[in-house]
Amino acid sequence: MKAKYFSKSEDEKLFFSSLKQRVHEKLNSKNVSYGDARFWYKGLFLTLTCYLSYYLLFSDSITKIGFWILYVIFQLSGLLIGFSFGHDASHNTAFRNKKANSVLHFFSFLTVGIDPLLWGLRHIRSHHLYANVEGSDIDIDKNPFLRLSPTHPWKPKHKYQAYYAPFVYMFTLLHSVFMSDWVYLFSDEYDWMKRGVSKMELYFRFILYKIFYFSLVLFVPLLYADFTWSFIVLSYLTASGFTSMVFIIMLVGTHFFDGADYPQPEGEFLEHTWAVHQLHTSCDWDANKGWARFLSGGSNCHAAHHLFPNICHTNYSEINAIIEETTKEYKQPYHHKTLFEMMFSHFIHLHKMGNPKLG
Repeated sequence: MKAKYFSKSEDEKLFFSSLKQRVHEKLNSKNVSYGDARFWYKGLFLTLTCYLSYYLLFSDSITKIGFWILYVIFQLSGLLIGFSFGHDASHNTAFRNKKANSVLHFFSFLTVGIDPLLWGLRHIRSHHLYANVEGSDIDIDKNPFLRLSPTHPWKPKHKYQAYYAPFVYMFTLLHSVFMSDWVYLFSDEYDWMKRGVSKMELYFRFILYKIFYFSLVLFVPLLYADFTWSFIVLSYLTASGFTSMVFIIMLVGTHFFDGADYPQPEGEFLEHTWAVHQLHTSCDWDANKGWARFLSGGSNCHAAHHLFPNICHTNYSEINAIIEETTKEYKQPYHHKTLFEMMFSHFIHLHKMGNPKLG
């Protein structure tokens, strides 16, 4: 990773100082750094939904259609557990105790398949520092299918990427399970990301996690469900594709939207301070809607999460208005759309990135 230096603009520092003070005053009487009752009730509901649907997969009277629907519910609610529990645990905002957060982080990702430790390391050490900066944010690394940033090289196939992107997105989780995780673990290119964590711990947790994951989603159903192996594997693949699309719909447009900034620094220096950089590169969707925060684990309040990653996501509803008002006052950007508008904006962005003249 290429480390960069943020601007030291006094005006931008003043903006963030004022924003932090207003947020602190708003939440002063609350313990906002860790999970509250809303956090745990939601997590319990999703966990019960996930594992009750899993239990019912082995019912004697279940039909093929019933099995597939329950399997999708199992996978989808498992993804939402990752959003609601795992994401906060990776930022140590579920429990006060870091080890407790680590345990919750591990088990919250069990049905998703992405190694939680590797994901947490790259999410915090790369993405949260340098969102949308080529060579510094792993999340916008070049890929062989889509051109997501003007810093990526253009190829003729990208002219059609706005049309074939949904098919690529269906394989997001499977690609992470069977390819990305292994690259992040074994490639020397990502040693900076793993610094401070022993290789033995990385390998042990990786192997243990993959055993748990494949046992849960494939081996146990293959052994105990009353269906053919081909149908169970097909259920796994199609449910993963459906879950991947939900994952993409909620997240991809929060950084890859029409109007997002993709900083190309002068040498080692970025144009803005860290806080204002987050605003230029993030987009909220339906940030004031309770259903959106419930499903996305607060990821729809992307500006709040990037600016205040040490605050549990169930408190974002109380600071969104402060962010909007303060950015307007200090003439800083704040991108906010509905979910549909964000996805539409994402495909406009894909179309522009498919045009070498516009990109």
